[in-house]
Amino acid sequence: MTENLGLYLHIPFCKSRCSYCNFYSIGMKADDKFVKALEKEIELKSCNYKNKICDTIYFGGGTPSTLSSIQVESIMKKLFRHFNISKNAEITMELNPCDMTKEYLASIRKIGINRISVGIQTNYDSLLLKIGRLHTAKQAEKAIYQAKKEGFSNISIDLMYELPMQTSKDFKNTLLWAVHLPIRHMSIYSLIIEEGTRFSQLYKKGLLNRPSEEASWEMYQSMCRILPHYGFERYEISSFAQKGYKSEHNMKYWKLDDYLGLGPAACSRIKHERRENLPGVRLYQKQLLSGENPPEKIYKLSVEEEMEEFCFLQLRMKEGINKEKFVERYNKDIKEIYEDKIEMLKNKKLLKESENHIFLTEKGFAFGNYVFEQFLLT
Repeated sequence: MTENLGLYLHIPFCKSRCSYCNFYSIGMKADDKFVKALEKEIELKSCNYKNKICDTIYFGGGTPSTLSSIQVESIMKKLFRHFNISKNAEITMELNPCDMTKEYLASIRKIGINRISVGIQTNYDSLLLKIGRLHTAKQAEKAIYQAKKEGFSNISIDLMYELPMQTSKDFKNTLLWAVHLPIRHMSIYSLIIEEGTRFSQLYKKGLLNRPSEEASWEMYQSMCRILPHYGFERYEISSFAQKGYKSEHNMKYWKLDDYLGLGPAACSRIKHERRENLPGVRLYQKQLLSGENPPEKIYKLSVEEEMEEFCFLQLRMKEGINKEKFVERYNKDIKEIYEDKIEMLKNKKLLKESENHIFLTEKGFAFGNYVFEQFLLT
């Protein structure tokens, strides 16, 4: 039986660490030793997936554009040599605007990257400085237009709201600026204070000037109102796309489809297991260049744990929980497990139900975390 598989490659290098980020990354450039180790992992792990067709590839990080185009080409050749890559595969690479030169963009497009995701976050230079980004708004805009000029037709950007000192008017202006860029997709995240970040340290000291609840709500409403008006439909709680431009790779996460993570700290989901390569570039390189797989943690999920994930990940999407898929996966009707919770959330106008799906209302999207908590069993 042939099934699809997504590939995620974690490139854990950054020129500097953003004040809000808690992803595993280190402040250096990828050298050829790292690339050889990554290629060795590709070679070793591909043996277990000969019956799979890889229909998405995603270079994430960190900052994948710290790789040279020659390094990207070498990795891509290894992927195509050892995995069965679909000829229509969505191949995404995250880019920093500072790295998006004419030459670099032309090179990676020629190599086969057909979708790019650009970390812009905001178009206010004062806010970019505050959150630790290295680019300016002008550089970001120029980079997007350069990518379009070099032939990229599938461009996504990341934006953030609830940033320190950001006003609701600032965010509204950022949205109106973004919708006029030649992009097809936006991922928009509210600032979450993550443990171990610079913002976490400032927050604990009472030095992080965050927007008020009223301003945050205004930002959220602007996002919900403005983006659909310009053709960006919400298809997931943080994702907006023009018709035909959803992120196929990210959909795998929300649908609990199989994906294989490669690189230090990369996560995988294969059937009923979650796997995670341990962080640490040196250990990663040492193991692989000795011909051994990198150290990893394997989480065998209980039925209850997986049901929880199935529900709140599917609820992130506009179409919500597929009731038939729940029966196929767990041999039970979802109402046997969650009927009281579902009815309670419907009564609160947070969920709706159709013949085949249970999904968030507009109000439900605004209070998503509360809804997801109701599906916890353990």
